[in-house]
Amino acid sequence: MALQFEGDFLVGGGARERATPNFTVGEYAAADGSVRMHREVLAAVQMLREALGRAVRIASVRAADGLGAGRRGQFVWIESGDPEEVASAARALIKDGTLDRVEIRGQRVFLQMPDANALPALVPQSALERAIQVTAAFETSGNPYHQVTGNFDGAGLSYGPIQVNFGTGTLPTLFKRFEMRSPALLKRCFGDLWDEWQSVMKMSRTRQIAWADALSRGRNKADFDPDWKAAFERIGDTPAFRDEMVNYAYDVYGRKLIAALSWLNGVCPITIGNFRCLAALYDLCVQQGSLTKADSAIRKRIEQEQPLDEFHLTRIAVEERGRKASPRWRADCISRRLSILECAPVSVAESGQTARRNNPRLYLLRNAPVKDMARYLL
Repeated sequence: MALQFEGDFLVGGGARERATPNFTVGEYAAADGSVRMHREVLAAVQMLREALGRAVRIASVRAADGLGAGRRGQFVWIESGDPEEVASAARALIKDGTLDRVEIRGQRVFLQMPDANALPALVPQSALERAIQVTAAFETSGNPYHQVTGNFDGAGLSYGPIQVNFGTGTLPTLFKRFEMRSPALLKRCFGDLWDEWQSVMKMSRTRQIAWADALSRGRNKADFDPDWKAAFERIGDTPAFRDEMVNYAYDVYGRKLIAALSWLNGVCPITIGNFRCLAALYDLCVQQGSLTKADSAIRKRIEQEQPLDEFHLTRIAVEERGRKASPRWRADCISRRLSILECAPVSVAESGQTARRNNPRLYLLRNAPVKDMARYLL
């Protein structure tokens, strides 16, 4: 049974259906079996689980001892080993407004989300990190900063949340940035493989792809040598290098997003600032580059429909640009963007193809603004 939502509230689905990657609908059920849990709580508990790196138990979805009384933000009680450690990880989620309140009561930790009617704005860095993870989840599974893909597509080696690779030359560019940031730290991550990696970085693109092809493993060469994978995963676990990946994603795709927003604002003076709209357009920029091929189609629909809000405007942009993709991929492109806008899988039929793209990271999509977006359009 598929997940059922009313607005931003999870209200049903099979008890064993995954609400987020590590939690089922049944874990959020009240004593009478009913479910009504805000997306923000689902996201907070999943993010806490990932921060801790171990199992988290939802002890209760009801308040106790007066905590939460009179407040509109929903709450849960959590158990997972040392409550001080759990609370410390949870308090880190207060910084970007994922949580509003964290308290320890005995062995349990109380988590409360912000007021659902006034969610705090995401800072641009946090918004970009979330958008990167959502887009990466359409292509790969698991930790996006651990993704290492072999030569299944002729690109040699693809790595990280935006799958930089030898084929496009983006992988060497990113690793030069890593080395400029901290050569000693990068060398430590590679360990005994460092000297060989240095040689690879000096090869031509053709030889780099051949080198990666020889180390590709598994069905269709989609996997990679385990020793090298471990080195890349160590890099993905290094905060300084994760920051550099986000910075690189902004330099490559964030600027394309700003260009798309500026163009849309010139055609229709509605400011796009909601994170879901921005994430849909970011995904478009990653997969399709820009709005350029659909300029005239977008203008025509705006004139015909006169959108009144940013969601309608964004829908027009992603649908019309999706229709300019190759016929085989049109439904897929549009389904991806609409799934982000709606925070749920959306079926699309286009050019004889049907697609309904799901994404295990949709819980990261907050129905809230991104701070200071308007200034990027000036």
